[in-house]
Amino acid sequence: MTALPFAVMTPAPLRQVRPAGWLQNFLERQASGLTGHVAVSGYPYGFKFWGSQDDDTRGAYASWWPYEQTAYWIDGALKCGYLAGDEQVYRQALEEVDFAVRHAAPDGFIGPANLREKDRWPHAVFFRAVLAQYEISGDTRYLEALARHYRSTPHPMGWDRDVTGVEILLNLYQETGQPDLLEQALDLYRRFNRKWPRHDASIESLLSERRQTTHGVTFNEEAKLAAMLFCATGEEVYLQAAVNGFAKLDRDSLLADGLHSCSEHMGGKDARDIHETCDITDHAWALGYLLQATGDARYADRIERVTFNALPGAVTKDFRALQYFSCPNQVVAAANTNHNLNTFMRGLNWMSYRPDHEVQCCPGNVHRAMPNYIARMWMCDQRGGIVAALYGPGRLQAQAGKERVGVTIVAQTRYPFEQGVEFTIQPEKPVEFAFTVRIPAWCKRASVRVNGREVDAELRPGSFFALERTWQPGDAVRLDLPFELALEHWPRGGVSLSYGPLTLALPVTARAEVERENSTTLQRMRTLGEAYEPRPAAERADFPAWNLYPAVAWNYALCVDEDSLQSLKVEWNPACADPLDAGSPALRVRVPARRVRGWKLVHTRKAVQRGHWMENGEMHRGRRTVEGDFLYTPPLPNPDRLAGRLEEGVEEIELVPYAATLLRVTVFPQARG
Repeated sequence: MTALPFAVMTPAPLRQVRPAGWLQNFLERQASGLTGHVAVSGYPYGFKFWGSQDDDTRGAYASWWPYEQTAYWIDGALKCGYLAGDEQVYRQALEEVDFAVRHAAPDGFIGPANLREKDRWPHAVFFRAVLAQYEISGDTRYLEALARHYRSTPHPMGWDRDVTGVEILLNLYQETGQPDLLEQALDLYRRFNRKWPRHDASIESLLSERRQTTHGVTFNEEAKLAAMLFCATGEEVYLQAAVNGFAKLDRDSLLADGLHSCSEHMGGKDARDIHETCDITDHAWALGYLLQATGDARYADRIERVTFNALPGAVTKDFRALQYFSCPNQVVAAANTNHNLNTFMRGLNWMSYRPDHEVQCCPGNVHRAMPNYIARMWMCDQRGGIVAALYGPGRLQAQAGKERVGVTIVAQTRYPFEQGVEFTIQPEKPVEFAFTVRIPAWCKRASVRVNGREVDAELRPGSFFALERTWQPGDAVRLDLPFELALEHWPRGGVSLSYGPLTLALPVTARAEVERENSTTLQRMRTLGEAYEPRPAAERADFPAWNLYPAVAWNYALCVDEDSLQSLKVEWNPACADPLDAGSPALRVRVPARRVRGWKLVHTRKAVQRGHWMENGEMHRGRRTVEGDFLYTPPLPNPDRLAGRLEEGVEEIELVPYAATLLRVTVFPQARG
């Protein structure tokens, strides 16, 4: 890929990248799971939208929804199938890409005619898959088709998400250098800011100190555009806006698993604040653009934390079920357990692990998360150097140095389930270039060795470090990144433990029940009433919906503070075959704890619920009180009264990587003294 003129670094094209080790295993599970059998998620999956001209949107909440949701899957499946080496999954997604491109309108417009005048957001999602296929194939006809599309008709600004066309226009400008594409992007962004100057993702709002409360996906997809525009134009105000906007997001909404709350609008930092699975993908994708614009290693740290914690924590480890909403503290996950603090769809099944959900964006978007991580592990700088931006096992085949000499770099590691990475560098002939590695902000004792000899240099936490030399075939770089335990503080006196890039959690053994009657179908029937259109899923017994209830004690307060933290012992498991297996995790940390009396599940017969429903043939939106049988994860105990509720005896509990858990406690009360 070429680089935008003011970008610090640019991802290597997909055709140059391959995963290995546990990342390869993750993609293979994904391909054999929901990604390769997406029809089990139900309508609109199993129906071709971009891959046909049927436009069968009967029963959809909006005509653009099926195009957005299936586009998510197409993008994820295309990348997953290619990277995993699963030809069937790759071809299944590619057929839809190629059909849409081949069946463009005479003027070049791609997609259904009803999206010409408004609702162009699905195009931004789908066109990422088209661009991915260009990266894989190098076939410029994909670029030409997208350019014709954007020149076919004036880009609308019907609603704020129409502005996301800026991303695709800038990617096209990056590859073609055609100035009218940049001008279209700038014009579209100006129109967005004129129409919605107070929107959380507008330049004015991003530069302000106002708290952001908009829809999480909307913010991530729109706020990142400012960073992209900086890369294209060098206008500092764009970069300042993006950096400040995402800093506010961390300030107000960051959760213990590395992602911000968004249920679906951004919330706070409570142990029960939840996030939409869509935002696992979209936040990491957005941070990738900030990394490219700034070269700030802390954005890479954040991408890793989201990917290594929030992502696997929101899916079953066979990748056959996912949550719509996921949470640091969730000790129950069933059809009646959504404890959403902002009341959106409270009491329904949105926190249960299942292949389908009432709104189908997350069952599509989840497929993109890990392929996107792998696609951005390796980057190139503006001088022909190579940057190991994100860590994990894999391989890069690229060109480096002024002479563009072919070079293969292999990363051997189990990171983040190992405290370092071994790089082997194989140029076709000796070549001078900078090989840059990242020193995470959490790592205070990093070291680098080249061919066994330690590099004498300051390795500053939260920075990139460049090794500039003439590389010989077989050169080896060893990067050691010793992890340290850290105690993090949260509202209501909560504390959590992290270890390097990993969040630690108490795995709560579950009593698991397979759902017998599909609660998603029941919810849709109640929501839509007579407008409900039966769209049966491709049911398979090996893709069940789960109701998970706690089968062991979980109500502990941690007896740990900053002074006692270093006395805790981390036990690595050399026999660990699968780091996502809670039964044999990569590591354990034994922590003293005391049971908290009266801290138990919340059982109620009424729920204040914000959502949408049909009444007298009309769709209503707002809050209402509904009756039922609801079971919630409780809030943390009041810290002012905690001491009187603690059991006398001190026990030892085992914390494991968040990634290995389904039910869990991550943020604990803190027992002092």
